[in-house]
Amino acid sequence: MNLVEAWAHALLRELQRHKGKVAVGFAVATFVTLAVGYAWPKKFEASALVFADEQNIIQPLLSGSAEVTKPDLDQAGIARDRIMSNTILAQALTDAGFIKPGDDDSKRNAMVVATRGGILVTDAGRGHIRISYQSPEAARAYQMAAALTGAFINDTSRKKRQESSDAYQFINSQVTTYKDQLQAAEDKLKNFKSQNPNQSGGSARAEQVRAEEGRLTLDLQIARAQRDELRRQISQESQTANRQFKSDGFRERLTQSQQALDVLRLSYEETYPDIVSLKQQIQDLKKAIADSENSASPSGDESGRGMNPVYAKLRADLSAAEVNVRTLELRLGANKKLLEQEQGYSKLGAEYDAQLAELTRDYTVTKQLYEDMLERKERARLSVALDVEGQGVTYRIKEPPIFPSVPVGLRFMHFFLLAPIVGLVVPFGLLIAFVMLDPRLRFADRLEMILPETVPVLAVIPHMSTPAELRIQRAQWLRIAAFTVIVLALYASFGLIRLLGVV
Repeated sequence: MNLVEAWAHALLRELQRHKGKVAVGFAVATFVTLAVGYAWPKKFEASALVFADEQNIIQPLLSGSAEVTKPDLDQAGIARDRIMSNTILAQALTDAGFIKPGDDDSKRNAMVVATRGGILVTDAGRGHIRISYQSPEAARAYQMAAALTGAFINDTSRKKRQESSDAYQFINSQVTTYKDQLQAAEDKLKNFKSQNPNQSGGSARAEQVRAEEGRLTLDLQIARAQRDELRRQISQESQTANRQFKSDGFRERLTQSQQALDVLRLSYEETYPDIVSLKQQIQDLKKAIADSENSASPSGDESGRGMNPVYAKLRADLSAAEVNVRTLELRLGANKKLLEQEQGYSKLGAEYDAQLAELTRDYTVTKQLYEDMLERKERARLSVALDVEGQGVTYRIKEPPIFPSVPVGLRFMHFFLLAPIVGLVVPFGLLIAFVMLDPRLRFADRLEMILPETVPVLAVIPHMSTPAELRIQRAQWLRIAAFTVIVLALYASFGLIRLLGVV
C-alpha cells in the first residue's frame, strides 16, 4: 500500500467514525457563510471621468507673450490633494445637500472626515482623471461623485484665476518699485554730471597739452638754432661792401645757404617753413650775384662802396628769428602751466570717472530690471485675461457620473455560491488536520521507523466490520444524507429568497 492509498484509507476511516460531526460542520460552515454574505455591507460606487484640456486656439497665437496656466505633471496626485481638502469637501457636501447652512462646525467637520474615506482619485491615462465615491447608499454615492467633480472643477478655475491675479499684483508692485529706483538713479546721474561739468575728458586734454608741449619744444630748439646761425653769419659779414667784390661774398653766402638747405632736407619736407625761407634766400643770392657782376666798378672807386645787402638781409632775418624764439618761449611757458593744471584735473578726473562708472552701472542695471519687469507685467496681464476667459488648461467632464444600480465588490451572490464550497472545505480540512496531528500510529512506514531494524513489520491487518456494524453504518449514512438534503434545501431557499428580494 503506497502513501496515497494509506492517506485515503485513513481519511475514510475517520470520516466513517466522525460522519455526524462532518455533516454538522458542513451545515454550520454553509449557514455561517450565508449569514456573513447577508450581513456583508453593500458598497455602491459612482465615478466621473475628467479631462484636462490643454488645447486652445489662443495659446499658439500668444506663445512667448503670455504664460498659460498648466497643470502639474502628477495630475491625479494634485487632484487628490485638492479634493481631500476641507474646503472642497465642505463645498461638495453643501452642494449635495448633506450640510445645511445652519449646521454647527462640529457636525460639518465630522461629515467631512467621514466623507474623506469614500473618495478615490485615480489616473486614467492621457490627461484623464477618474473621481469616484463609494457609499452604502447608491443615491449618496451618485450625489457625492457629481458634487465632488463640480467642486473640484470650480475650485481649480478659481485657483487659476487667483494665482494669475496674485502674480500680476506682485509684478505690478515690483514694476512700481523699480520705476522709483530708476528715477532715483537718473536723478543721481544727472545731478552728478551737472555738478562736475568740466571733468569729462580731463585725461584726453592732458594728453593733447603734453603733445603740444613736445611740438613747441622742438620748434623752439629749431628757432634758437636758426637765430644762433644768423648771429654767427652777421658777425662775419661787414655792413658795407665793395661792389666789385660783392659777388664773392654772395657766392660764399650761397654756399652756406645751400649747405643749410641740404641739412634741413634730411629731416623735413619741402614745405617746411625754414626750407622755403632758405630756398628764397638762395634765389635772392643768385640774383644779387648776377646784379653785382653786371654793375661792378673799378677798384678804389668810392662810389662803388655802399650798404651790404647780405648784411641787411641777415639783420632782418635775425630780428624775425628773435621774435619767433620769444614767441615760442612764451607759448611753451603757457603750455607748461596748462599741463600742470590739467594734471591736477586728471587726479580729480580719476575719482570722477569711478563715481560716474558706478552711477552709470546702477542706472543700467536698474533700467534692465525695470524693462524686464514691464515685459513680465504685460505677460501676467494677458495670463489673467486668458484665465478669466477660460483659456489655458481647463478641466471638463468627459463622462458624468451614472447612478449605480449594482453594488461593487463582494455581494450576496458571491457568498451564496461560495457557501457550499466553504461547507465542504472546512470540515474536511479539520479532518485532515486531525489525521496529521493525531499521535496514534496509522501508517506502516511510521511503525517501521520506530521499531529496530532487527524487528520487521510482517503485515498490516485491516479493520473488518461485522454485518451488524454494516447495517448500523448504512442507517447512519441515510440519516446523514437526509440531514444534508435538508441543509441544502434550507440553503437554496434562503439564498433564493434573498436574491429575489434584491432583484
